Amino acid sequence: MATYPRLADNDSRPLKLAVIGAGSMGRNHLRVLNDLESVDLVGVADAALDVAERAARRFHIPAFGSYAEMLDKVRPDGVVVAVPTVLHREVTLAALSYGVHVLVEKPIAFTVEAGREMIEAARQAGLILTVGHIERYNPAILELHRRLREQQLGRVFQMNARRLGPFPPRVRDVGVVIDLATHDVDIMRFLSGSEVVRVQAETARRIHTEHEDLLSGLLRFANDSIGVLDINWLTPTKIRELMITGERGAFQANYLTQDLYFYENNYAKTDWDTISNIEGVSEGDMVRLRIEKTEPLRVELDRFVRAIRGEDVSIVSGDDGLQALHVAAMIVESGLEGRAIYLNEEG
Repeated sequence: MATYPRLADNDSRPLKLAVIGAGSMGRNHLRVLNDLESVDLVGVADAALDVAERAARRFHIPAFGSYAEMLDKVRPDGVVVAVPTVLHREVTLAALSYGVHVLVEKPIAFTVEAGREMIEAARQAGLILTVGHIERYNPAILELHRRLREQQLGRVFQMNARRLGPFPPRVRDVGVVIDLATHDVDIMRFLSGSEVVRVQAETARRIHTEHEDLLSGLLRFANDSIGVLDINWLTPTKIRELMITGERGAFQANYLTQDLYFYENNYAKTDWDTISNIEGVSEGDMVRLRIEKTEPLRVELDRFVRAIRGEDVSIVSGDDGLQALHVAAMIVESGLEGRAIYLNEEG
């Protein structure tokens, strides 16, 4: 397959971006890319040509039934891969072989081995491979990350994630752990700056025909903090919340409203090691922190474009995506086998 010239340092033209996969997430990517002034949206491909054509008509771009044909004809600088998870490896490797930067939706791949192959292919080609862990770009999470880096909470004791809602009929190839828990594994790694060393999970299948749709999980991190996962496709209302508890109190983030609250531990205004032995925890002030709200997908795609231009921006690396998938795979295994799994034993 032909490869294309790399972007020159002084090239200020709009970048040519295309989308592979015209399902619900692919259409969202098309919408946001079409609004970015720094992007020239040049095509959409889907194995169902009629689906691609419906999406293309809205944005007045070419539609293709073959992603290889699109890559060959429109020669994009970057593509978004928003196809079923089982196809991530095939499509991403093809795009990389054309010399195209890739943002692949999460999870990075259907298997850890496939994810490793994708990362190595991008490395050898000198191309960007970023994974669409969109929650990283939620303004509430970005602000929470900043405050944790400034030690505003002190030591982090526990991270508690609730990701609940109805079953999405579009998801058939993976269960709730791979589809949803990967979000929270990635966020906990991002916020704690630490790696998971042990997982223990209880999973169940109540509605899904093939995969688990309920997870109650525990994660132990190398820095000794604990992650709690409460995730299912069985709750008839959508909940997306995260509570981080530490020395000086607790932060609560709502992904849906992009709100961030701080609940102060009143006794922690002085030295924790001294006061905790005497009095423990006391309720202090609750503060709703000011967040400049924006669409996380827009932040994600803007950073992808800037990274292609060579700017030093924070994006979710292939290695980040692979680690989230690896931990999720161990969670599934733990639930099936009914035992704790130490990740250093699993490589």
